[in-house]
Amino acid sequence: MTRTLFVVLACAAAALSSASCGGTDKGNAATGGGDTGGGEAGGGDTGGGATSGTGAQPGTGEQFSVDAKGGAFTAEDGFTIEVPPGAVSEETVITIERVEGAPEGAVGPMYVLGPEGRTFDKPITLTLPITVELKAELGENTVLGAYGFTAREGSDDFAPLARHDVSRDSVVTETDRLSSVYPGMILPTSMASEHRYPSALAVDGSFLYFASGGTEDVATGDNNDGFVYRVKPGTTEVEAMIPAEPDPKALWVDDAHVYWASGGDDEPVIPSALRRVDKASLEVETLVEVGYVVSVIGDASALYFGDGYGEKIYTMPLDGGEPVVLAEGAGIPEHLAQDAENVYWTGGAATNKVYKVAKSGGEVTVIAENEAEPAGIAVDAAFVYWANVGDGGVFKAPIAGGQKTLVHQGGSMSGLALRGSTLFSTDTSGNRSVNAHDLESDRTVVLAFGQPVAWRVIAPEGESVYWSNAGDYRYDGHVVSYHAP
Repeated sequence: MTRTLFVVLACAAAALSSASCGGTDKGNAATGGGDTGGGEAGGGDTGGGATSGTGAQPGTGEQFSVDAKGGAFTAEDGFTIEVPPGAVSEETVITIERVEGAPEGAVGPMYVLGPEGRTFDKPITLTLPITVELKAELGENTVLGAYGFTAREGSDDFAPLARHDVSRDSVVTETDRLSSVYPGMILPTSMASEHRYPSALAVDGSFLYFASGGTEDVATGDNNDGFVYRVKPGTTEVEAMIPAEPDPKALWVDDAHVYWASGGDDEPVIPSALRRVDKASLEVETLVEVGYVVSVIGDASALYFGDGYGEKIYTMPLDGGEPVVLAEGAGIPEHLAQDAENVYWTGGAATNKVYKVAKSGGEVTVIAENEAEPAGIAVDAAFVYWANVGDGGVFKAPIAGGQKTLVHQGGSMSGLALRGSTLFSTDTSGNRSVNAHDLESDRTVVLAFGQPVAWRVIAPEGESVYWSNAGDYRYDGHVVSYHAP
């Protein structure tokens, strides 16, 4: 752990431009009240060495003062302290110790501000430089979901501060006491770990459901076998709802049942099927055996599912019955979405198209074509959204058809989920990130990066987001939750 110690008696506000304080006429680059998007203001340009008050970073033993008039200090690395008028009643010494080895989730250095525990009558503003080097360039309107984290003196229990004005270069935050502080990300919480390639996700008011090949201690010896699990949010108490069966790969839930696509097997021959398990009794039943079922979704009266072998979209009653073909030539429809009237899907690399068809049947509409392996899909009242694996774009187009628009550019986009005006996406290359794109402000926040192959993401009503990390190796997969304060 590398530490650099500064002793600072921050310049009084009235003397910020004086030669004795090493001041400049550039003004205060650390103010945090402006536009925080894209690094144009709100502290976003402080990481480039802009000076304020103290000019160059002071050496050990240099002193600056702050009194009732307030003052400011800016280091060469962009770290800034602003003490407003009235925050202290007498001349006050502030010390700053830069610590390179910050806790997990940090995206910049930690600063120990002293004397630790010293409080202020008004909050002081801190600008914390973001120094993490991402593997791929962030887009123009993309920022890290970073906060200022702090802990009480003598504690390692760090928590995010309320204010978090984020630009591409820094986090502007506030505190009323001196302690350790650093810029960092909210870490996702693991709900299930060491699973073999978890993928499909679903959620209700009580449980998160997921499908995976299981953990190493329940391996059957057949690499095609898998399980449907459930876990209560906030816990790691994972329960298998079904015995091992061939490759469960898609989930949908209603009040009474969990439905899934059973992948089938060759040796012995086990047909692919649409199946369900009763949430209360755990009784399993097969609703239909057909083709190679790769997706399922439903509403109050019917199920809709995709057949990858037959390249069809089917519908059938919730309790089973004869399936009805809604669409043929559907490609490999692994990703489905719906509204009250229509079913939407992506055809994957088989067709490179995005489609819709009425739930009651009728002509299939091609919403977009010549895409680059479209995958995850979502829909709202006006637009269809989809993610491309091949070119890394997340796009939208009007439901009725029309010109597509780029929403977010990533590396290789996979999962997609929509909650209100926020579109969540997963990127399996580049920054390997999970992102939240505000459709109203056109701003993308990286919620997490360095994720080991984030496949699917769901965002139910509320504040939590869930995604499945397939993992880079067998039994390296996780299912996680993310909850911003």
